[in-house]
Amino acid sequence: MSATGTDKPGNASEPADRWILIAAGLLALAPWIVYHRLFARLYWFGDEFDLIDQIERLGLWRWMWLVFAENFVPLFKLLWGGGVLVFGGSYASMVAAVWLTHALNVVLLGRLMRTCGFSWAAVFIAQATFGLTPANMETLAWTVQGSAVLSVTFMLLALDCFFRRPFGRAPLAWGAASALSFSRGVLTGAMLALACLWHRGGGPRQSLSRRAALALAYLSPAVLVGVLITVMASGNHQHMKGHGGEAAVFALWYYCLNPSYLVFAVESWGWRTVSILGLCKVALVSWAILRSRGDQRLLVVLMVAFDLGNAALLGIGRYHTGLAATVSSRYQYASLLGVVPAAGFWLSSQWGRLPGPAAARRAAFAALLCVAAVAMCRQWSADLDNFTATRGSESRRLLLVDKVPYPNLVPGIPWLPMDRAKALIAKYNLH
Repeated sequence: MSATGTDKPGNASEPADRWILIAAGLLALAPWIVYHRLFARLYWFGDEFDLIDQIERLGLWRWMWLVFAENFVPLFKLLWGGGVLVFGGSYASMVAAVWLTHALNVVLLGRLMRTCGFSWAAVFIAQATFGLTPANMETLAWTVQGSAVLSVTFMLLALDCFFRRPFGRAPLAWGAASALSFSRGVLTGAMLALACLWHRGGGPRQSLSRRAALALAYLSPAVLVGVLITVMASGNHQHMKGHGGEAAVFALWYYCLNPSYLVFAVESWGWRTVSILGLCKVALVSWAILRSRGDQRLLVVLMVAFDLGNAALLGIGRYHTGLAATVSSRYQYASLLGVVPAAGFWLSSQWGRLPGPAAARRAAFAALLCVAAVAMCRQWSADLDNFTATRGSESRRLLLVDKVPYPNLVPGIPWLPMDRAKALIAKYNLH
């Protein structure tokens, strides 16, 4: 097992490799398992009540095909709404489903990196950071954010299929599923189109016209979903006149600050911080692009494109929330995914250059990785305690315990009448 970033291409189909990847995915569940009592506090919040209210009024099938804010996500709605019914209103089960999907994403990220030839050291660094960092707290503790997690699942499946069998049909299906799970899932089709047009040394040669036609095919589901969102959904995208500058600044701050700001607990704020973190990020991904080769380079380029595209779309959709929102925990998942392959590649490459016996380097690397993983897991405690108090204990008190009628205090969604929320709780056994 090499401790550098440039060993031979991996074969994640080998039984040993599969079990290593699965073990890494299971380890990503550590924060959820260790702090299961805190996660058990969580309760239905905000948009979740709105979605259940719509299911009650419209029925699951009709509700699936309606837009949700700036999202057209029938696939996610089918799974989320079905979960509400199948799990009998258990919020703990819904959160468990999000965490299991996250664990699958950790496995798929490792599989994809091994398919592209990254070393195990690079893979482990990327998986540990992506899988364990508490920067993902809100994404993994609020079930409506499961749409972003699910979309990434299909994106990773699409890319892995492409690298294993270029120009096949499977990436098209997975790309469409990604777009139908989250609004920014439309980026998957764009990534596949870029991959299709990129020169692949050593792969099956395809004419430029065929590659262009396949690129358009990969892009078509994303374009269709984008058109549906533009026509059907309400949001900032319909009122951009005069706000382009605000959206651009929001996107720039988001791209430069994340994921470093939360991962490293940066406390400063302002243009100086944005510039420093942004330059470090650009230097990292530039180094990774220049030093990588073949499929490694293409994967790094695709992840950088994904990160930039996500920043641009987030700038359009959320510029009105203020620059402080750029470092919100709910927006870290995509940013982490965009940078961890490059970070793993760089760190593992630098570690491999250290002097000394290879066996000693491997042992030291394993020890440091374990320490870092434990440290990240422990960081969940304090923040999770506060988060679950406001998103769980307080919600349960207001909705299930207090007898005083609060007509406009449904947690996270004050326009929904309290009586309506309590009726939904009773009908769907929300607990």
